Amino acid sequence: MSAPERLEVTLPRDPSGFVRRQCPACLRIFKTRPSRFDSRSVHRRLVMLFPFENPHEGYEPVPTWTCFYCGHRAEADEWLVRDHVAYLEELARGLANHVRYEQLAHISRTLSQNPRPTFVAVAPEPLPEGMPLEEEDLRALHLVCCDEEVKALWDWDGPFYCPRCGAHHAGPTGRQVLQLEFIQE
Repeated sequence: MSAPERLEVTLPRDPSGFVRRQCPACLRIFKTRPSRFDSRSVHRRLVMLFPFENPHEGYEPVPTWTCFYCGHRAEADEWLVRDHVAYLEELARGLANHVRYEQLAHISRTLSQNPRPTFVAVAPEPLPEGMPLEEEDLRALHLVCCDEEVKALWDWDGPFYCPRCGAHHAGPTGRQVLQLEFIQE
């Protein structure tokens, strides 16, 4: 049994095309449109869980995003929800088992060179299936600053932040809050 030569891992989207995010500080859920950095975020998380010989290859830069609710800032790979992280952990364990199996099975394949192996390689479990589909469970709000939509909790009516640029908005109307500072000379 061998692992697939090519493995595609994508973050699940809801029917409207949004990806679920979770703040590492307040743990609240919101959704944004997919980012071009999602693949880097997944790759970085897999590299943390399943290190290999060239760790620098897995640490391409990712942007810093802001929590929609509390304004906490963190790198893009920290916004994966717990279900995504659990799946990636299971996938990393599965990949490690497949690599280990292939290394040990090499002895069985080359018995003519080593006729007395001292172990038998046991085939690993199959890799986990993809992540479950997202459901349509949050309300969409339009952000004026980046001209994007974000999905938030239905009962949230407080101020919020743009996940991409960090702009502070003053409640469900979406008015952007600007802070002016007057300097006397």
